[in-house]
Amino acid sequence: MLELKNIRKSFGDVQVLNGTNLRLREGFVYTLKGGNGSGKTTLINIISGFLKPDEGSVELKGKKIARFSPYRVNRMGIGRTFQDLRLATQMTVYENIMLALEKKKFAYPTKEQQKRADEILEMVSLSEKRNELAGEISYGQQKLLTIGCCIANNAELLLIDEPVAGIDKDNRVKIIELVKQLKEAGKTILQIEHHPDYIKETSDYVLQMEKGIVC
Repeated sequence: MLELKNIRKSFGDVQVLNGTNLRLREGFVYTLKGGNGSGKTTLINIISGFLKPDEGSVELKGKKIARFSPYRVNRMGIGRTFQDLRLATQMTVYENIMLALEKKKFAYPTKEQQKRADEILEMVSLSEKRNELAGEISYGQQKLLTIGCCIANNAELLLIDEPVAGIDKDNRVKIIELVKQLKEAGKTILQIEHHPDYIKETSDYVLQMEKGIVC
């Protein structure tokens, strides 16, 4: 589904990615591990279009996308979450999902889109929080909401950055079940995570990243 070939990226004199190669097959959950500075988030940023590689190629289903904008990458079927969440905190949970749905700009949502938003809220266990501001729900619920926004984008490949870091056990269990559900639906997931129990419960493949190379 996705293939990265010889990806190199430097920031000034610091080489972050050093000839990174990665191949993801459709319908599997991959977990990327590694210490701080190993290049994990930089790699996610390159896949999603937020950074451009100095060298190398990124191919999605055979199409080279390394020079595409984040918006175009997203519309091609790659969704992502961020460590800093990037939710519209002064909008409701429901409005955040509606904002992420593919629809014409400024168009009033159709009944089908409203139904889809309700289905996503149910999927991410946030139906009861639909009318609360995104900035006022718990941190674990905010992480669920960010994944919900990826689902709303109809992404085939989800890039999830530390989904359970710093959250309570109940929401961690919900995210585990959500990832399993997404896999059953045929989604491909590349996630960065360190929590051993979560990794064991969700991962088909565990990849180690060291000094800018996936081992």
